[in-house]
Amino acid sequence: MGNFGAAMYRFTSAGLLIIGLILPAPVRAAEVSGRITDSDTGEGIPRAVVRALAQDQGQPSAQALTDRRGRYLLDLLRGRYRIQVEVPDSNYLPRQYGGSGDAEAGGFLHIPTFDSFIVLDLSLTMGGSIAGRVRDEGEVPLAKATIRAESAVHRVSTATGEDGSYLLSELPPGEFLISAGTRDQRYVSAYYPESSHREDARPVAVEQRRKLTGIDFVLQRAGAIRGRIRALKGMEPLEGVRVFAEKQGDSPISRVATSDSQGRYRLAGLSPGSYLLSAGPPEGDERPGRQQPGWLRQFYPQQFHRESAVALDLESGLTLSGIDFTLLQECWISGRVVTLGDEEPLEEVQVIPQPVMLPDFSPARTRTDGSGDFLLQGLPPGNYTLGMLLPARHRRLIRVYYRDKLSLDRADRIELEEGKALRDIDFNLAAGASLSGRVGIEEPEAELEYQWDSSRDVVELARLDFDPRGSEDRQLRVEEDGSFRVDGTPGGRYSLTPRLSDPNLIALRSPLPRVVTVVEGDLLQELDFAFRIGGSISGSVESASEAPGLNQLQIVLINFVENTSSVFDLPSPQYTLAGLSPGRYFLALRSKPDTTHPSRGYGVSQVFDSRLVEVVKGAGTSNVDLRVPPTPAGRSPF
Repeated sequence: MGNFGAAMYRFTSAGLLIIGLILPAPVRAAEVSGRITDSDTGEGIPRAVVRALAQDQGQPSAQALTDRRGRYLLDLLRGRYRIQVEVPDSNYLPRQYGGSGDAEAGGFLHIPTFDSFIVLDLSLTMGGSIAGRVRDEGEVPLAKATIRAESAVHRVSTATGEDGSYLLSELPPGEFLISAGTRDQRYVSAYYPESSHREDARPVAVEQRRKLTGIDFVLQRAGAIRGRIRALKGMEPLEGVRVFAEKQGDSPISRVATSDSQGRYRLAGLSPGSYLLSAGPPEGDERPGRQQPGWLRQFYPQQFHRESAVALDLESGLTLSGIDFTLLQECWISGRVVTLGDEEPLEEVQVIPQPVMLPDFSPARTRTDGSGDFLLQGLPPGNYTLGMLLPARHRRLIRVYYRDKLSLDRADRIELEEGKALRDIDFNLAAGASLSGRVGIEEPEAELEYQWDSSRDVVELARLDFDPRGSEDRQLRVEEDGSFRVDGTPGGRYSLTPRLSDPNLIALRSPLPRVVTVVEGDLLQELDFAFRIGGSISGSVESASEAPGLNQLQIVLINFVENTSSVFDLPSPQYTLAGLSPGRYFLALRSKPDTTHPSRGYGVSQVFDSRLVEVVKGAGTSNVDLRVPPTPAGRSPF
């Protein structure tokens, strides 16, 4: 043992070697000694700093430096210590030791008596390092730029020297994102390599005992935007308002600044590009449950929705000044939704505000709670209509606008003043009627195979009698099995007309549409429509510029089998004659008798073109094109 003299050895439960010494005189301090070694090679590490940090109040800490063989010696008083080891100017990873022997456990080393001797050997792992330079676009070195390295478990930062160089040492092996920026925000922060977006950064792999060089940055001069935030009423400055700058492009970036006591704000460190600016309420003022209306979020210049905002173009190194906001206080609407008569509260009903003068602006909607209550916040001053959407479990109720109106055109307007709360805007919903039915094919073999197009096939429900509340026509979707249904129908007289995408269907049981009288609360079922499969004819009509136009032409269809004829006007150059029975037809394009010779007392028309057409069941006969030939010069078209 050399100078340590005779000794007795024993092991503690913590696995430490405790040596009892036979000394000629009392020991005033305990000795902790050991060796700091390389975890891979086992060799001693010289000039490692070993610190014993006292954890008890009034007790001194101690520090020692390892010799060339990695040995150290600490004299410690009785108490608790945390042991830390690091090697300056190296890539060895610092290590912390506690009583548990696990650096992550956070325990302490306990010194029980003054006459103990503890041997504590620790090994250090070698990490890696990253080095590079930071310059501006003119190749001028940037001193005091901040460099950050970040992995999933480790973060570290440093600053560049006068020559723009930096060194990040003692990095554990792994992948790191490296970024550079300046504290004064005169330059745009960047990730390696050459990206202002974290999502586009490329990780740098750090390996043991390796110094990675050439991780350089060229920082671009940043732009800035500044202005003032004031209240519209009195133009008083507003403090604590957040201003958001959203850069437009494939990878949008957002920056936030907060106004000071004078209402001033400054957004710095912005890269060149186009920005949308908005000013919103102070942080925490957007939380639900606040007692008073707050400030409305506003887009520059003085707009309440993003679509009307004007983007600001910012150039490198320049500052846009005078980008001011004058904010308004929001308005509130509160009320209750219940059933008519028994006043049962209705939960999960969506209440939807719509500004009268801002049709493209859609404020946030809300839902009723378990008591049927609702609260609409964030509304700009102005006139509104108020409607709703019902959840599926309440679909038999009549959906209304404010004051029981059934259409947006008839809905009563609600006027909101800045900063005011409008209360007791209540809805009392009555039970409507339910109508259901089916469109089907009355051909057993076709019924099994036919599938309806639920995206295009509908049954049109139209109000026939006058309703002062403004009933609106509705289109009922036909499901793939042919069924349709509508709930919450107000009382009145209605027509139901199928509007089907297949032109080959022939309606049975005329007349169409079907007319029904509805009483609120009724359930009308089996409103069925029957069809069979026929064919159709489609094509185009062409007329020369000097010949009659479409409004002067008709198509005459003659059925040879049934010896019947039908006349069709032409709303467009493309036509379709739908729902035809299979068989042979004569098709003629003629002039309208009542418009071509208005001065004569009898109808005279001219046939311009004709076709013989065979209509096939379940198929459309297409490209049956008709043409009005040019009129010879000097001759009347009729």
